[in-house]
Amino acid sequence: MFRLAQYALRGSHHAIKKSFLYSNVRMYLSDAYQAFDKWDESLSSEILQKTNISELLIDVEDKLIRKKYVSSLDIEILAAKLTHVETTEDLKLAETILEKFRRTPEALEFQPSLAYSLVRNYLDLGQKERLLPILHDKVKYGIFLDRFSANLLLNAFLLEKKYKEAAQVCTDLMLQDEGDDQLTGALGLNACYNYYLIATDEDFKSTQIEEEDEDIVKVKVNFVRNHTNDDHFDLTDKRKLLGKTIAYLSRDANNSSIISLQILGNILYKKFGRVCDSLQIILNNDQLQVDETIIKILEKELDEYVYNPIEAKESLPQSPYRHLELIPEAARDIIKEKLLPQFRQKNKIISLNLKEFVEKNLIEIATLADKYDTKKHEQQISIWTRERQEQLDDQIRRFIIDQKKLNLIERLRLLEERDELLNFFENESKIIMHSQDKAFADESFENIRTQGEHEYFELARQHYHWDRMEPRRSLHLDKKLRDEEMSDVRNWPPYKYLAENWKYDLADYVPLNEKMKRRKENLPPSGKPPYYKQHFF
Repeated sequence: MFRLAQYALRGSHHAIKKSFLYSNVRMYLSDAYQAFDKWDESLSSEILQKTNISELLIDVEDKLIRKKYVSSLDIEILAAKLTHVETTEDLKLAETILEKFRRTPEALEFQPSLAYSLVRNYLDLGQKERLLPILHDKVKYGIFLDRFSANLLLNAFLLEKKYKEAAQVCTDLMLQDEGDDQLTGALGLNACYNYYLIATDEDFKSTQIEEEDEDIVKVKVNFVRNHTNDDHFDLTDKRKLLGKTIAYLSRDANNSSIISLQILGNILYKKFGRVCDSLQIILNNDQLQVDETIIKILEKELDEYVYNPIEAKESLPQSPYRHLELIPEAARDIIKEKLLPQFRQKNKIISLNLKEFVEKNLIEIATLADKYDTKKHEQQISIWTRERQEQLDDQIRRFIIDQKKLNLIERLRLLEERDELLNFFENESKIIMHSQDKAFADESFENIRTQGEHEYFELARQHYHWDRMEPRRSLHLDKKLRDEEMSDVRNWPPYKYLAENWKYDLADYVPLNEKMKRRKENLPPSGKPPYYKQHFF
């Protein structure tokens, strides 16, 4: 359980970013860039002010349980109001709602404002670590960071020196190819390099538990996927993921420090062919050098490299769109025998303080972002607020239209009933015919209600059964049955006025033996549909 202490202290967001929290820590992003005032303004909109978070949580969960449907607007409002929750149980409920909403068709209308609101509110609540599993599981939650929310989250982790968590955020951005912003790249390089410096072998150890043969249970499945490795989303090695992230964030290398970080990333990624390409670029450019620490790491990795046939098979291109790379053995020979001697000969190996570089580089780019991106950040918040209001207005308009349609349909029904009452005698025959066309709940012969003028048919209905050719009593009231007639139905004399032939001429009469034959063939006794279905109803 936690309480929002900042709610007791603040009249606005200025109290959230309390100066005493970070009095001895360097601030990377300025207050202006973080747009606290603009975020306060968006939270003061009418739609959010009138919403109670506790009632909204219960209402949205109830809709998802009963109707399996909730609008994307409700989820956006919920994300924007999360800063008002008071317990971790409410926060868990909100995450459960987000997971259930992900499985509904309305999840297609996910807006970037949802991820932004989640990040800002989790930061305000001091629960930013809870965002990591949400960001990692895209199938379950579907949350993708934009550049502003990513910068705010990375800044918060770096201020607390939580480099491991910040590196996990950078890995997520790398997998989604969302590192085009310069400030995001600078924040990511700072986080990943500092995490590499403090990481141990335990941090890179795989969390997958190898199953013993006794614990393996074989299950029948519909199909088995082909074993493929796209070298991206299929990566599970934490060291390779960190290396690929560093290489991705330093892909636009324009100085010696950044290209040294790029080489470090490719070393961790085990892409020695790409290391060979980077070294060749440095040799061809007189203004570029490489850090001696990186060269030592490279030589150590090359000496410790052992050929792994399974890893080598996975590294082969799985599609024609992935270009071929040098195999590690060939790259090792080229680097050690050809490139490194040239580096030493041209004095390309120097000492660089990469830790100091990533810090200064981040401060410089943060200053530029404060100058050029602050207004863009505020404009983006205004756009999301306006879109949310437009979405609400559109929903209200469609609700009013639906209500008017229902009211019109109800009025038309009442008018039809009134018209039927007023014009009953004029349309009596039509009403009778309409009532006769209606289907009965039980259409068995005994349950059909016949009209009063057909007295003979009513008598036949009471004393004759379609299911069995058994006479109950004479159809004529004044006739007594003979014993032989009761004893053997097959010896009965032909009688043209059986119930089924009541509407036909004598020419349509069918002998009894033929009727019995048709009955065995699952045909009506007359070979036609029952007459009451043809003529009466």
